[in-house]
Amino acid sequence: METVRVQTLELNSDQAMPFRLEFERHDEQVVATSLDPEHLVRQIYAALGDGERTKALALAGFLTRQFPTFQLGQLLYADLLNISSNAPVALPEVEDQDKPSLTRRLNELILESKRRINRPNANSLQGRVPSALLNLSPQQAYVAAVDASQSRLYWFENQSSGHGPVQLKLVRESYISVGLNGIGKRLEGDGKTPTGIYFVQKKLPGESLPDLFGIGALTLNYPNALDSMNKKTGSGIWLHGTPSAQYARAPESTDGCIVLSNPEMTQLLNLPGMRMTPVIISEKIDWVTPVESAEAFNAFKPSLDAWLAARNGTDADALKLHYSERFERDDMGLNQWWPRLAQTTLGHRVSKPLELISVLEMKDPTQTMVVTLKDPNHKASVPAQYLRTYWQKEADQWKLVFQGPI
Repeated sequence: METVRVQTLELNSDQAMPFRLEFERHDEQVVATSLDPEHLVRQIYAALGDGERTKALALAGFLTRQFPTFQLGQLLYADLLNISSNAPVALPEVEDQDKPSLTRRLNELILESKRRINRPNANSLQGRVPSALLNLSPQQAYVAAVDASQSRLYWFENQSSGHGPVQLKLVRESYISVGLNGIGKRLEGDGKTPTGIYFVQKKLPGESLPDLFGIGALTLNYPNALDSMNKKTGSGIWLHGTPSAQYARAPESTDGCIVLSNPEMTQLLNLPGMRMTPVIISEKIDWVTPVESAEAFNAFKPSLDAWLAARNGTDADALKLHYSERFERDDMGLNQWWPRLAQTTLGHRVSKPLELISVLEMKDPTQTMVVTLKDPNHKASVPAQYLRTYWQKEADQWKLVFQGPI
């Protein structure tokens, strides 16, 4: 028997894993408590932390058999096999200039292991919602939020009544990958994932796509109206699966898309009513209580109500007070758009009021409200019509900087 300190996959960059292991040959089979590979990875590290090398090795073997394309699992298993042998091999240091691709891939796997192990416990999020969610109608079936700093996607079922605080049920929490150059997309080809509030447009089945996109994709509306106003470029930002030869990708490894494993992507693709699902993409999610979220909505609601009331009137000047001089749509300003806006917006006294679908707040780099409304004044044979507006503050007053149909 010999004692070896495990150092290959350190969870803290400045120190080795805080335990020592006693090794001996053992063929005992350990029954896994989950078929989720990330849960198995956490079980392996927990077993190592408890000094149960035999259990960790058995779990790692099970992981590689069940998910042979999961590269992090293969690395864990190889490392455990090595240190479990009678004569463990001390691998030489890999110099960046000699094999930069090998060094980079090893560092990516170490970062992936840290993100999977250190992700927030879902139980700690109970009773909390992303601060961007201010109001959701029961008609909005789902909402999603991406925390790039944690490599996590949270997919919620909306259980809100529409007349009180936002109520959510977490239905899926997934490890994800973002752009190889991080987040904050501005230009086409910059290798970054955009931050902001986006909406699912359509599903694309995997059989219609190259293998790169895995089991399928959900397309997003990047660039949105605010992105266009800020002269951001690029397109084709999707949520999609992984290539068939790879279970997961590194935390930062895409051209800008958000990438999930194929099994997790399959679960999202099988959910009904995905179109127009809000997807909040941020560097770090700010979690708040539903009451705090409702307070933020109530602070904005008078401005929204005043605009809706002005729409029902006949005073064009009163309506125009709600629009910013920075209003822009299709590269045209407010003065160019105003005659059409006034004609199509005023005089709804005899119409059914617009139905509020969602109010979401984006705080970076400027505070923006993204409001989606449904127009019930359409024929039964015609698909529902929706209106999306973007609001920003000017001298403590909320003003519309964009209004347009979806």
